[in-house]
Amino acid sequence: MSGKETALVTVRIVTTVTMPEGRLQMIRLKLLASLVLLSTGITACGGASGQSADGSPAEIHITIGSGLPYAPLTIIKQKRVLETAFPETRLVWDEGVSGGAATRDGILSGKVQVGVTGIAPFVIGVDKGVPWKVLGSMGQIGISMVSSDPEIRSIEDLDASGRPISVPSPDSGQAMALKSLAQTKLGDVKAFDDQLSPMPHPDAYQAFLTGTTGAAFIAPPFQYQLLARPDTHEVASAADAFGAITYSAIVMSEKFHDENPVFAETLFAALADALQMLREDPDKAAEVLANADEGRESAATYAEWLRLPQNHWDVAPRGFGASAEFMKSVGLIKSIPSTEQMMFSSVSEVGQ
Repeated sequence: MSGKETALVTVRIVTTVTMPEGRLQMIRLKLLASLVLLSTGITACGGASGQSADGSPAEIHITIGSGLPYAPLTIIKQKRVLETAFPETRLVWDEGVSGGAATRDGILSGKVQVGVTGIAPFVIGVDKGVPWKVLGSMGQIGISMVSSDPEIRSIEDLDASGRPISVPSPDSGQAMALKSLAQTKLGDVKAFDDQLSPMPHPDAYQAFLTGTTGAAFIAPPFQYQLLARPDTHEVASAADAFGAITYSAIVMSEKFHDENPVFAETLFAALADALQMLREDPDKAAEVLANADEGRESAATYAEWLRLPQNHWDVAPRGFGASAEFMKSVGLIKSIPSTEQMMFSSVSEVGQ
């Protein structure tokens, strides 16, 4: 067995640990040994095409979006965790990829190696044979649909209005929540299909302010900023449909994961550390986020948002199974994927 193959086996041993804290300790210890073994393999075999001198990929593109749901990845970026661990790799943080569908296309084309997506576009991708899996959840975030129209106070009012509804994409988690609410409240899962107005969160925020959309089903902090206005109110929340579920997860292709096990485990450990900071030291995390936001929002405001009871900073994926069951029941996917089909082993034992 070559040094590189030994490194792969060594890293995979970590995934047998079932307790998250125990797993993280094992990851850190095993990574040190794996890096030595990987280095030995490279010395023996020579550098591969497209690899840096230390055996890691020469360039890795990572998608990162706007808003509070990306807080763990923002902390990783701001603290330069991956750049420090892989100094020979060029890390490209791609802020131009919006939504899970765009991330899915980027991974399929090879232009994106590490992406961020919500449950619905991810499950649809798995159902269509996209060879990707979840590395870890970035937390469970409370998502509200808001309106400033005094005539829109309920799902029934929204249906009667016929006004556009801003969502990230037609297969986003918000769109799935609308379908579930339409089924429950109106008896028609397709009731809002013609009202959906897909757009990135910042654009939806502006559309709301200009009155061109009747309701916005977007992510924090945009929804917090809208709800802070005196003329704005909540119409419904995603929790009304599915309860507390993962809003965004970090994903990558199986090929990239298996060819770069040390990078994958390093990213997983960094994600868990960032989530721990968000849980246990929200003031410190808020300072990092405020700096990344270039002062548009204060650290005090971020700290307030991080402490909201509807936000849970947990690496364990939640709600994937329940969401897939709903999507199968309304014909959006052909079959319900198993945990093994959706999750890398680093998180498959801590919940779905």
